[in-house]
Amino acid sequence: MRLFLLGDSTCAEKAPETRPETGWGECIHEYLAEGWIIDNRAVNGLSTKDMIENGLFQAIVDDASEGDAALIQFGHNDSKNEDSMRYSAPWTQFIANLVYMANKLREKNVFSVFLTPIARRRFKDGIIVDTHGDYPAAMKAAAYQAGCPCIDLTIPTMVWLQKEGPEESRKYFMNFSPGLYPNYPEGDSDDTHLRPDGARYIAAMAVDCLRRIPELPAFL
Repeated sequence: MRLFLLGDSTCAEKAPETRPETGWGECIHEYLAEGWIIDNRAVNGLSTKDMIENGLFQAIVDDASEGDAALIQFGHNDSKNEDSMRYSAPWTQFIANLVYMANKLREKNVFSVFLTPIARRRFKDGIIVDTHGDYPAAMKAAAYQAGCPCIDLTIPTMVWLQKEGPEESRKYFMNFSPGLYPNYPEGDSDDTHLRPDGARYIAAMAVDCLRRIPELPAFL
């Protein structure tokens, strides 16, 4: 059986030349039940709109088999209203795209779960800042319409980062000083993408939330 991961760069598998950047989807395999494998179809920069329009989603539908499952997390790129190729308005096209995905996968007897986007590491005066606007709420509305579970990772990751604070939370993200990693001799200041410890933490958080679904997913 396969657990498909649909999402963006926060979940995607990373190339060697970008390490230590790590997607949380790379760390969830250790929690899977026997007989399940990960099929990570998350892609850097992907939104619901371009996943559907460029054929990536249809490829998943074509490859899926009865009894498979899918975790679907979007919001980072759908919100980029300066990019017409990726943008989908939260209360209209974003919801429609998510419901379409869930319904098409249901036709193949694939169990889908929505996950709201993880928080960015963005602080103002020591307080974590919400950067996702209406997208987490819209994803919950889409899940209600589609009749599938929705896991909120936005608020829990904001709470986690607030507890860690502006300085300590750097170790989980691609925000570091020069000289630490061969791929980034000048360091990096990326507060969206994860390092291994951050990816492992998010994967564990997601699994903990999934285990609270009334009907425990078969892949756990």
